[in-house]
Amino acid sequence: MKKIIIITFTILLAAGCKQEEERRLSVLQKDNMEINGILPSAQDIATRTTLDTDGLLTLWEEGDAIGVYGNNSANISLTLTSGAGTPFGVFRGPQTGVPVGAYYPYTESAGDSYNDIQGFLDSLQVQDANQARVAPYDWKVSSHITGNDQDGYRIHFREIMAMLDFAIDVSGTALEGETFQSVSFCAPDRKLAGHFALDLSNPQALPVFDEQASAKVRVRWDDPPLPEPDNTLHVRMFVNAAIAAEDLIRITLETENHTSVTTIRSAKTMKAGHRYHIPLSLSELSDQTTINEKSDPGNYQTFGIYRMEDTLIAYRQFKDQWRILIYDTHYDFRIQNYTQKKVVTIGPIPLDPDPGSEFIVEISVFGADNIPVGSKNVTAVRKEGNLLLLYDQANKTSYLVYN
Repeated sequence: MKKIIIITFTILLAAGCKQEEERRLSVLQKDNMEINGILPSAQDIATRTTLDTDGLLTLWEEGDAIGVYGNNSANISLTLTSGAGTPFGVFRGPQTGVPVGAYYPYTESAGDSYNDIQGFLDSLQVQDANQARVAPYDWKVSSHITGNDQDGYRIHFREIMAMLDFAIDVSGTALEGETFQSVSFCAPDRKLAGHFALDLSNPQALPVFDEQASAKVRVRWDDPPLPEPDNTLHVRMFVNAAIAAEDLIRITLETENHTSVTTIRSAKTMKAGHRYHIPLSLSELSDQTTINEKSDPGNYQTFGIYRMEDTLIAYRQFKDQWRILIYDTHYDFRIQNYTQKKVVTIGPIPLDPDPGSEFIVEISVFGADNIPVGSKNVTAVRKEGNLLLLYDQANKTSYLVYN
């Protein structure tokens, strides 16, 4: 069932003797405005910044902000001032004029044209094991606006992403009882996350992702969780609704000691605004699941680039920023080491290289002068789970990256 969030926008008039005078003022003459936001009742299944204890009812969260485009304004931020933890919130911000479009969550880089707003869905989504917070991945845009500046405005929002709700069961497998580190969802050749554009003037428009969009979305935790007593783990992620029926899907689970990869076919074509429950029992999918034990990657203590036992650049898992840029047949691996203030890109790397295969990668850097750049002929000497070790025999250089 498609989920629609309806938010009522009402101009709150000043109390007292000035109430009628305020009512006669045009909305354009007021310095600021307050807006009432009402979320759906429990009968309307929806997803938003915070999921209530039932996992369905959505609530406003402290710090929520929406972006509003008006007839004389662009991308105005209105912020929640009261009502956090309830379906009813009050937003306040600068005057927008007559609203012509709106979206959530607010971002400064959305642009000045509501015909071409710029958004970003992160391919690395962070969860809190103790809270059901799903912002800022729950993108919504207005479908139509009714009302006037005297009586207020009613803005109907609609979801533009799909929500995946995993119920992962690792009973009877090597992952049982281990701390989880990440869950990844990959659909080769599909654009699941990244930068996108959208036309707010089209009530049916869907996001158009750019060519650099990622085919993989990964969820991790700042405080990695253990499975629940029944060996299950519940994970939620947002993706672009780009999956078609029969698409090949890879779901990767990473724990402290093991990595599992489950390969399946999509049972249906996804639609924006829908929630998809995905039960994943590894023991029942043993024929489609490969589980590998993590091994010591040699003498390397961190991921990075090494030459003749010297560290050219290193990065720590979950500490430094890194990204996989996936294309049709290959991907680029990018490291941004905050401590060393270096950025390195390694690619193109085949999506699923076989151990022993040889190919050429291009090394480009920013802020580093000790890393050889240009074309390098490398061999995939080890591939275990998400770990890929490439070796450049001519330059005696190892590249330890994620795959």
